[in-house]
Amino acid sequence: AGYYDKVYGMALRAMRRKACGLIANGDGQASPDMYGIKNAKNVAGSAIFASVDVTAIDENILDELFFAYGSDDAIGQNARLYLTKADLKAIGKLRNSLKEKIFKMQRISANEGVIDDSGSTTPYSIMKDLTALSTATASASAVTPTMIYGDPANYLLGLFGGFTIRIDSSYKAAERLDTILGDVMVGGNVIVDKGFVIANLPKATNGG
Repeated sequence: AGYYDKVYGMALRAMRRKACGLIANGDGQASPDMYGIKNAKNVAGSAIFASVDVTAIDENILDELFFAYGSDDAIGQNARLYLTKADLKAIGKLRNSLKEKIFKMQRISANEGVIDDSGSTTPYSIMKDLTALSTATASASAVTPTMIYGDPANYLLGLFGGFTIRIDSSYKAAERLDTILGDVMVGGNVIVDKGFVIANLPKATNGG
């Protein structure tokens, strides 16, 4: 019983990590069964997210996202920043001319916390399936989506049945290993127009 509970917990965490990647990027199909935030579309086939171009992580990065989120006459509410660990580190390393930290960080859990910008706070979550802006190189052919900013309630994740696991003895039989298989059927899409802002590294120009 103890072994089963341990395996079940590991499989459940793996499923959650996989679901986070799907929520960010979608399922990768030409006609997705599950849309991610970065490719979300409405029934007319139009993008349902906002975007802002950013070229580097600097002291203006949070302001760029903050003011790009929401409508022309209001600031969006309840927004959270989703980014890679590398980009979180780059934000934490920013210093002013006196070598003082520009942003202060408070960790709440292993992958969540708050970024404090002189009293204005932005909650964050680490999401490894995003592209790190701090290490990305601009391409001449396409923009590179790097960070996501918005209210997580603006994405609807559909669960079509419960999460199940089973122990399979045939897949790795030649190696005399059991395989733990976890299954869940999910779908999803953004449900609020411009419910998220995507930070994009723009295309490189001919000059560089």
